[in-house]
Amino acid sequence: MKQVEDKSIGSLKKQFIFSLVMLGLAIIYTISPIDLIPDMLFPAGYLDDIPMLLGTAVYAGYSYLKMRKEQKNA
Repeated sequence: MKQVEDKSIGSLKKQFIFSLVMLGLAIIYTISPIDLIPDMLFPAGYLDDIPMLLGTAVYAGYSYLKMRKEQKNA
């Protein structure tokens, strides 16, 4: 059974805005002194920051490209 995917421009804009909010929160988490692993432990301290920041940046880029592609097709 296939899932029905909502590809409307409004839905894709909401997804893109959500991804930007998540990226902003990841940036705040990276800058924040409160961490799962303290940044004072130099190599290990960034092991929780960098993947979260990269993951949200990739997700924001993907949702942006998906939105632009749908806008061109409409």
